[in-house]
Amino acid sequence: MLKNIYTPLAGALSQERALETIANNLANVNTVGFKGDRVSFKMLAAEPYDNYPDPLPPANYKVNMQELSPLVGNELSYVGIADISKDYSQGPAITTHNKFDLMIEGEGFFQVLTPEGVRYQRGGDLSVSNEGALVNKFGEPILGEKGLIQVRSQDFQVNPKGEIYQDGQLVDQIQIMKFKDPTRIEHIGGGKVFFGGSPDQVEFSKKARIQQGFLEGSNVNPMKNLTAMIVSHRSYEAYQKAVSNYDKIMDKSSNTIGEVRA
Repeated sequence: MLKNIYTPLAGALSQERALETIANNLANVNTVGFKGDRVSFKMLAAEPYDNYPDPLPPANYKVNMQELSPLVGNELSYVGIADISKDYSQGPAITTHNKFDLMIEGEGFFQVLTPEGVRYQRGGDLSVSNEGALVNKFGEPILGEKGLIQVRSQDFQVNPKGEIYQDGQLVDQIQIMKFKDPTRIEHIGGGKVFFGGSPDQVEFSKKARIQQGFLEGSNVNPMKNLTAMIVSHRSYEAYQKAVSNYDKIMDKSSNTIGEVRA
């Protein structure tokens, strides 16, 4: 079997994953607080002896392992996905003049009380429930220093520190939290994230500021992502043609070259 076909095949699979990521970024270009994904690639170097039990044959059989190289390991180098990471850079500010719209400036997330427990979100398009609690678009309460944040009416003010005032009185302070180990963040959909680290790795973000009457837009750059999509698509097509050519070579070697003529 012609093993060379796996090299372009690995490249095509990697580009397919990149296209899925870029498509998701573009689909959320207008999603409040959305953070785009970045794909990085890596070379999977040939490992002639690392992937199979060693030695082969058994240890009491003395043999030069170089003579067995066609039987063991990956003799070819492949490309693979090294990482798909979030771009946590600040998104653009969108002016709404809506008092329930809050934008986080800097590092941090709102705390949200969900049926599964405390989760976190960046989007600040909030509202008030029938019980007077400040909630997200799914009706899940936003947590403050005292727990659920109760606002009796739409007439309230939020200062940059997250302190909520109503009728000149301090009601509560919104808790903007950050994580010591961002690699433990897991995105669970709906603009929310779950932190898989220990509780002592979650801390109050002292540098974050809140702007009332603004929303943070998606930080996805449409032009850069469209360009990246074109490049990935062209690369995928090139890999696909290479796989097709190798397939034709194998067909020739099996059915034409090996044909026995009378």
